[in-house]
Order: sequence, then C-alpha cells, then structure tokens
Amino acid sequence: MSVIKVGLIGCGAFARGMHIPNFGKNPKFRIHAVMDIDEASAKEVAEETGASYWTTDADKLFQDERVNLVVITTRHDSHADLSIRAAKAGKHILCEKPMGMDAAECKAVAEAVRASGVKYTVGYNRGLAPLVRKARELLSDMPDKKMIYHRLQAPFPENLWIHDPRVGGGRFVGEGCHIFDLFCELVQVPPVKVYAAGGIFLNPEKVRMADSGIITISFADGSVASTLIASAGCAAFPKEATEIYCGGRAIYIADFKEMEYYGFEGHSQIRLALDNVDKGQASEIDLLAEAIINDTASPNGIVKAARAAVLSYKVYESLAKGLPVPVAEKEYIFDKGDAAK
Repeated sequence: MSVIKVGLIGCGAFARGMHIPNFGKNPKFRIHAVMDIDEASAKEVAEETGASYWTTDADKLFQDERVNLVVITTRHDSHADLSIRAAKAGKHILCEKPMGMDAAECKAVAEAVRASGVKYTVGYNRGLAPLVRKARELLSDMPDKKMIYHRLQAPFPENLWIHDPRVGGGRFVGEGCHIFDLFCELVQVPPVKVYAAGGIFLNPEKVRMADSGIITISFADGSVASTLIASAGCAAFPKEATEIYCGGRAIYIADFKEMEYYGFEGHSQIRLALDNVDKGQASEIDLLAEAIINDTASPNGIVKAARAAVLSYKVYESLAKGLPVPVAEKEYIFDKGDAAK
C-alpha cells in the first residue's frame, strides 16, 4: 500500500482544523471520500481536499473497496456504531474520543476489531505530544513512584452538546479521557482506583450532569495522579499544564509549548515555537500509517482506548457514590489479543 486512502466521516470544526491539515501534510495519506449528514459541508470539504466524491451516506464509504482507513469525527453517541460498521467492512479505523458511551459499547467495538483484524486507533493524542514523549524518556529509567498534576481549564459553554448525557456523555467522558490516558502513558502501570469530587459549576438549569471536578487516579505501583477539570474556566489563562514529581526530580510542561525539568543533570528547558501547541495529532496519524503499512501495533489501540474510557465512566460512578471506586484490568482488557490492535 503506497498511499492510504481515507474515508472521512464528519466534517466539523475539529476535522477541518486538525485532521484535514495533518493528512494534507503527510504523503502517506490521501483523502479519497468525505461524508457528513450536512450535504453542504460534505461537498465543501470534498472540494477543498480534492476528494473523489462526497456523500451523506456512511455506507457508501464502508462499501467502497478503495477506502483503506475510516476516520470518525462525529458526535460521541455515534462512535461505537460507526467503528463496528467500519470494522465489519474491513476498514482500518481512526476514531476520535471517546471509544464509546459505556463499557458495553467499548467491548462491542473491541470484539468487532478483533474479529476483522483491522487496525484501530482512538484520538488520545496528548500522550504522543513531543514534550510528553520527552518526559517519558526522562522517566524511563526511574523506578520511583510518581506524583502528577494536570490542569485542564477553559470556558466550556453550557449549550454544548457534550453536556448531553445521551449524545456527548459529559465533560469527563468527552475530554477528561485525554488526561486519564496521559496519566497512564506517564506512569506505565495499571490504574487501580478513581476518586472524584466536583459537580455542576455551569448553569444547573441548562447543564444536568457534572461538568467540573478534581479527579485522582491511583496506580498499582503507588503512583498517584490528579487533574483539575474546570468548565467554568478563564479564557485569558493557559488551558493546560502538567507537573510531574519522581525520585527528587521535577518536570513541568506548559500548555504543550515548553517544558522545564529539574534534577536531571541540572536545570534544562525546551521550547517549541511560540505559536506551536503540539498535542500529538500529527504524530498519531503518522504512527497509524506505519501500523497499517507494516502490520504493527496501532498507537492508542483498543486496550488504551477502553482503559481511559472506563476511567472516565468511573469518575461519574465515584461522584455518585462520594467514594473512591476500584478499577480492574478485566474492565478494559477484554481479550489478550486486543493489545495488538
């Protein structure tokens, strides 16, 4: 396969602002077909990308033998169904988060991917960001327990569909999963417990499920990671930051633009270009291309996809109970063979 032909499902702002430009810069891909329920959007994106055709029917992409990879950037409640249909059609899959709306959907996706033998990647890109990968490299030979803190704050409008439990699943499922995956990538051992405190910080007349909170995840080696997720955030303040403490050393990543680290042969600093916030999306699709071409493991395959998704569901369980809740590997590793997908 010299060029991977992409069938894009969903032509919203994220696809246009992130995936389409990244596919355009990567010679391993070509956008072959475009689908959206909004006919005008599908046509416009097809014309902009030089796609062979546009459609409002996802089945046309699934039935097209020329499509190698289906990219799903639709609303959350459609992710599992579209992924399963793509797998059954023999298409490789890049699905934006979340993997599914509950653990049963995640398991169904995993089973379909396993049965078809296709590659599956979910859009947890932060663990592949250049500065996060550098942090992992620095930590790789340190057996000490880790303490991690991540800030995720921004104005998150109360009228967004992500707050709808049936369509978006809520802020923790819709975006918090990114951070839960980031923690797992940094710690590299299984999570064992989730404890969350928070609630509705936006207008409770319009938002009916918890939108903000502080979540702590405990790991099998004693490491602990906490994130503050604030929907009533401040647009004038940087959205994200990560602090990592391990064995008397410290790492600080500022909004995926720059990193400082202390105790590693002195104090060092890495800066990306001032306007370059790199959260790993370009690296993710390139690694997926290599997996498809060389038949190797996918980045963010079905085990990692289900792991962070299950952690996000545990947040709402913990909030409802007011207690920590346990996490077991069997809740996201449905079959040992899933790790290769």
